[in-house]
Amino acid sequence: MTTISFAQETLTQWHEAMAIATGGKLFTTHGCSWAWQPARRRLVLLFPRHAQEAGIRPGLAEGTRLGARRVEAWVNSGAPADGLQSAGFTDAAQISWHAGELVSPAELWPGRVRLGTEVPEASGADAQELNVANLWRDPASTGLSAGHPALRRIEQATARTLDGDLVGRAFAQQALGGQLAIHGLAVGAAHRRQGVGSALLHGLARGMVNPLGLEEKSQVELIASASPTSAQFFEANGMRLLGRGRHMVLR
Repeated sequence: MTTISFAQETLTQWHEAMAIATGGKLFTTHGCSWAWQPARRRLVLLFPRHAQEAGIRPGLAEGTRLGARRVEAWVNSGAPADGLQSAGFTDAAQISWHAGELVSPAELWPGRVRLGTEVPEASGADAQELNVANLWRDPASTGLSAGHPALRRIEQATARTLDGDLVGRAFAQQALGGQLAIHGLAVGAAHRRQGVGSALLHGLARGMVNPLGLEEKSQVELIASASPTSAQFFEANGMRLLGRGRHMVLR
């Protein structure tokens, strides 16, 4: 059974993979685990059990040395956050954890979903982050130990209209129990509420679990962290609410 703790682990593994894929690093400071993601100059603190000054202060100092422009913390809703608040962290939009098997959409989106990292339109940080889908193919280049969870298979899916216009993308990372953790799902504003997001979820599930059975339903559980604006979308696609967590930002 998927738990909030398990969902937190999948998000941790994603942020660690994104750090390594973009030339960053992972480090710890007195019980605090950090991921430095240089493409967006972002430092992320990952689910500390009880973050205190002894761990927060040196982590922030390292972030300053690296040139971080944004510092975030993902926190279990039941974990003490007084140390983070004292350091200047405040709550951003509350996250909710969702998990479940996909349900078939009422209508199919008339476009194409493909797995792969060939996205000529991508530039800047978006282009650098595409490398996250290549880590598992070349683990020796990462410097991580064999079997590190950040090296689990990751795929990116793009959604294009029949005319070839790029209208959406999403990533999925394979979790320890075979589940797929969904990250970075985005659809262009002019194409939302048309089934693009659902098509991306189904395309990732089919491509990673059952690529040859194009007409068969892929029986796999998906996990996602949702913002208040995306929670309804995940629920409409068959994913149940597991619980809620905290996303904090250093002001």
